Amino acid sequence: MDTGKPAGATSDGEQKLRKLRKVVGSDEPPLEPESFARSYQLEALEKAKKENTIIFLDTGAGKTLIAVMLLRSYAHCIRKPSKYIAVFLVPTVVLVQQQAEVLELHTDLKVGRFWGEMGVDFWNLNTWMEKLEMFEVFVMTPQILLNNLRHTFFKLEQIKLLVFDECHHARGKDPYACIMMEFYHPHIRSSSINVPRILGMTASITNTKGSNSPADYGKQISDLENLMHSKVYTVANESVLADYISFPNARIKQYNHLDIPDKLSLLFVHLEALKVKHVEDLRDLKFDPSTVNSSNKKISKLRDTFLFCLKELGLWLTIKACESLSNEDHATIFWGQSNDKIGEKIIRKFSHDSFTLLSKNVPAGWCIGDDLKADVEAGYLTAKVSCLVRSLLEYRMVQNLRCIVFVQRVVTAIVLQSLLSQLKELSGWGIQYMAGNRCGLQSQTRNQQMGIVDAFRDGKVNIIVATQILEEGLDVQSCNLVVRFDPAENVCSFIQSRGRARMQGSDYLILVKR
Repeated sequence: MDTGKPAGATSDGEQKLRKLRKVVGSDEPPLEPESFARSYQLEALEKAKKENTIIFLDTGAGKTLIAVMLLRSYAHCIRKPSKYIAVFLVPTVVLVQQQAEVLELHTDLKVGRFWGEMGVDFWNLNTWMEKLEMFEVFVMTPQILLNNLRHTFFKLEQIKLLVFDECHHARGKDPYACIMMEFYHPHIRSSSINVPRILGMTASITNTKGSNSPADYGKQISDLENLMHSKVYTVANESVLADYISFPNARIKQYNHLDIPDKLSLLFVHLEALKVKHVEDLRDLKFDPSTVNSSNKKISKLRDTFLFCLKELGLWLTIKACESLSNEDHATIFWGQSNDKIGEKIIRKFSHDSFTLLSKNVPAGWCIGDDLKADVEAGYLTAKVSCLVRSLLEYRMVQNLRCIVFVQRVVTAIVLQSLLSQLKELSGWGIQYMAGNRCGLQSQTRNQQMGIVDAFRDGKVNIIVATQILEEGLDVQSCNLVVRFDPAENVCSFIQSRGRARMQGSDYLILVKR
C-alpha cells in the first residue's frame, strides 16, 4: 500500500481518522482525504476524474490515496441499490487484504475481498449475484475478474471504476492485459460509452530485463498507455516529492567467492550417479512409460536443485533441502498437490537417498554458524551465505528490527530461513519465509502468508526471507532493512524491493561478489 505517509510515520490525517473512529465508531463517515492530501495528489486526482490515467510515482508518494479519493468521487454511482460497482485489482493475495483495509478506513463503502483459495473458481452465477447485491467495491486478484468477465458473471458496463494496482504487469498474457484486450478495447471499438474509468498505479513504468535506451523506454511507456487506454501522470519535478519520501541508504556488501573444496566436488558426480540409478530402478520395476518419463523429469529437476544449492549455498543448506523434500508433508512445496502417489514416493526416496549421501560429508557434532570462516572453508556454507549472516549481525542491537531478505528461488528462501532460525547469535528474532506459487510450485497457503505479514507488522516476526511475492506494494512503515541476497532481475524489481524499506534511516543492502 502507498497512501503517501511520510516515511516511517503515519500521516496526521490518518492519525486523526483512527482516533475519530475509536471515539465515534466505524459507522461514522470518515474524514475526507482531500483535507490532508498533497498538492500533486490533488492534481493527479483531477486528471484521473477527467480521463483514464496511469499514476507513475515513487513508492511512498501516495498513489493509493489518489485511488481512494477517485473512488470516493464515484461513491454516488455505486452505492446500493445501484447496480454499478467499482473493482480494485491487485497482483497478489497479500495486497487484497491490505488494500481492502485501506478502502474501508477511508470510505464508508461496502468492500468485498476475493482471492483464489476462497474457492471462487467454483462459484456460479447465483453466488456472484449475491456478492454483487452485497458489495459496492470488489478488491480481487485479476484472474478472478477475467474469469468472471469471460463467464459473463460480471459485465464490463457494470463497472464504473476499474483500478489496476502495479499496472506495469499489463503485458503479454498477464490477466491485466487480457482484461483490457478481450473486453475493454472491443467496447471502445464498438463506440460504447459504457466503459469504466481506468486508473493504473505503478512505481516502475517499465517491466523488462536488461539495459534499455531512452527510445526503448519511450516505446514501453507508449505501449502501456495504448494498452491501458490511458495517459501517464507524474510530477514535473522530483523535488516535489523530496519532503515526503525517504529513500533507504543503499549499501554494497561484498564477499570473496570461494569454489567448493576439492573433496566435495565429487558430490556433483555422486548426485548424477544417484539420479541415473533411480531412473534405472524405475525401468526395472516396469512402471508404465508415462510414470517413468514424469518421474525422470522430476528427479532431474531435483538433482538440478541440489546442485544449485551446493554451488550457491553450500553443503549444509543442500542437506537441509534434501531433508525437507524427503518429508511427505514438504514434498508438495516443489510439485504441488498430485494424485501421482507413485511419483511422489519416488521423489521422496531420491531426496532421502541424497540426504544420506551428502550427510556423510559433515562430521558428527559440527555446529553450523559457530565459526563462519571454518564453515566457508569447509564448503558447508558459501561466502555469500556467510556475508548475509554477518550483515544481519551488524543490526543485532537495532530495536524493533523489520527486515526482508529477497531471494529468487523458493528453495533458497526455505533453507535460509532454517539456517537463520537456528543460529545462536540471531536467537530472539522471529524468522519466517514467504514464497509464491508461480510455475506450479505450491509453497504456502494464502492464510499462512497473510498471517506472516500480520506478524511482521506486529513485531512478532523480525525477518522474512522472501521471493518476489513481497516486492510489490507491501506497506510496513516500520520496515527498516531490506537485503538483496540475490540481485534484482530488472529495474522494476530493484525499485519495488527498495521501496519496502519505508522507515526513516532504513538500509538497503545488496550482496555482491567481489
